[in-house]
Amino acid sequence: MKGIMTVRLELKPDVEANLAAQARARGIPLDAYLQGVIEDLARPEAARPASLKDLEATLDALAEMGRDLPHLPSSALSRESIYQDHD
Repeated sequence: MKGIMTVRLELKPDVEANLAAQARARGIPLDAYLQGVIEDLARPEAARPASLKDLEATLDALAEMGRDLPHLPSSALSRESIYQDHD
């Protein structure tokens, strides 16, 4: 098993402040936040979470796929209409 790697970073004050604010917003120390960011970046491409841009593109594609679906009135989704053939 390999040992733990220690890294020293010299950050610009505005970058450090931004990262510290992001860590505070998550309620974790800056070093833990940075470790998580680096571990996320080190994951294989397939295991990485989607970016907001990717998520929006996927949701837009799903919305486009449903554009030609027929409109159902709300009564079509009532309990009575769903269970009309049950006692």
